[in-house]
Amino acid sequence: MKKPFFTLSIFLLLNFSDANASNTDFLQKDFRVTLEWLEQKPKSYAKDFFILQYLNQENLPFENAKIAYEMGNGTNATLKKVFNEKYNKKAPIDLKCYRATIEQLKQEDSKCIALGLSLQEATQISKKDLEYFISQLDPYPTLKNDLKIIASNDPFSSLIKSDMNRFFRLFFDLGENYRVKFFNKSFSPQLINEIYKDKNFEKFLRYVIYNKKLSNIQKSLFILKDNKTLAPHISFLLGINAINNNNLDVANSFFLDSYKKSYLRTDKDKSLFWLYLVNNDQSFLQELSNSWDNSIYTLYAKELLNLESNNIVYDVKIKNKKSNFDIHDAFKWMEVVSDTKKNLDENKLKKYEEIFSDKNTIPHLAYILERYNKYKTQYFITPYRDIVGKYDIYKQVLIYSIARQESHFIPSSISFSSAQGVMQIMPFLSLDISKKLNEEYNIYEQFIPNKNIKYGSFHLDTLMKQFDNNPLFIAYAYNGGAGYTRTQLKKGLFKEKNKFEPFLSMEMISYSETREYGKKVLANYHIYNNYLNSENKVSLSTIFQSLVSPY
Repeated sequence: MKKPFFTLSIFLLLNFSDANASNTDFLQKDFRVTLEWLEQKPKSYAKDFFILQYLNQENLPFENAKIAYEMGNGTNATLKKVFNEKYNKKAPIDLKCYRATIEQLKQEDSKCIALGLSLQEATQISKKDLEYFISQLDPYPTLKNDLKIIASNDPFSSLIKSDMNRFFRLFFDLGENYRVKFFNKSFSPQLINEIYKDKNFEKFLRYVIYNKKLSNIQKSLFILKDNKTLAPHISFLLGINAINNNNLDVANSFFLDSYKKSYLRTDKDKSLFWLYLVNNDQSFLQELSNSWDNSIYTLYAKELLNLESNNIVYDVKIKNKKSNFDIHDAFKWMEVVSDTKKNLDENKLKKYEEIFSDKNTIPHLAYILERYNKYKTQYFITPYRDIVGKYDIYKQVLIYSIARQESHFIPSSISFSSAQGVMQIMPFLSLDISKKLNEEYNIYEQFIPNKNIKYGSFHLDTLMKQFDNNPLFIAYAYNGGAGYTRTQLKKGLFKEKNKFEPFLSMEMISYSETREYGKKVLANYHIYNNYLNSENKVSLSTIFQSLVSPY
């Protein structure tokens, strides 16, 4: 049996002789999360992470688990899932119904049928069985009426005659194959406008626009080009939809609307770039080149116009005196993040220049400086050279590109999903890596850069093999998972060659977080490669040409 904790004072001495001394209690020998310890911590992603560690302890009384769970933010899906699976178990009768086959359900009462029969299952059974279940479900009119639509000769006509709540529930829950077979119709302008007014409209768009088999619905959305109340990100998404359906005039209208309404510089730049692609008008490139943000769009515009970025900084000047800031303490870092969110003036900056004064706190100071400069000066620092520098240059570039996006190189970073450290590694992944490396596992070691970067590098090795060393696809897999990325690429993305590629394929990645993450990491990759690998610089044009799916 593995020891629960490792003597971290020895670990720190051996691996971080130059690191800031840590007084963090969870890095001390034999640390265990207690309710008393949790009560002293503010509500935050960090606290949710430690509540999870508390809930994972063996033989924890339900009353204690409930107290700890209720200390959380209340919005953490992972925390909710762990608590419900471990402490809010379903009654045996409910489990029996959930696991029952169709034939077994036919022998049960209406309650068990309602619990055990999913809508997707209902689409796969005979009409005779459907009619039987409908006859048994008088106490459950919502499900009964849902099944009536599935059993009808024309489910689409039956569906659009129902209310919007039922329309969306069935549209979302009946599965992709069913949607394509029965719902891929030309929607009337009246129906589109009803859908637009509903709170589920954006979710509806995500289901429709990322599935090329729903082209009839997609074309029905063109009618919204005259709608003056669209949010800018919705207009952009509808512009991509028009591109996919070869209507450049409609696409231009949506992109122009998105550009005019967008508040964030990043969103304006994205719309500007697509206006350039649609119109082939150099004036859009010129405007892009004036942006302070270093994205794939602005960097490419400058490349095409033979201009250089003038707001990228690769190093941070520090006081070169030992800092007393504990770089491993997530709660201390969260105090800094909160304190610098507003009113970050020159006096406050000077205070933090005194606090973040040695090489181990360069990431922290770079973060503060970017905020102070309102991100119009962007820092592409290369900390942890003693760790990262031992890898080959491609791996170095990947690590820096991903770590900058994941954590800004802050060792104590914790995400809302409990990803940890410089490389933001999920606990299940770090546990798996420790087994593969045959190492003692202590989840708190992931706040130590040496360990975290080592594990991140190990994970990157597996992704590099799976995705042919392609930095964009590796970034997608790092964020959304390798399985999800393969599924996306197998849809036919990054295969065609036309003036909209690879940019159109980038916009067809269905998870918005993964979609935008990939673009940001790719921009980081270009910048870091040309800085660290100056003898082998590569243009963005060349990188774009290499984005070809292996599937």
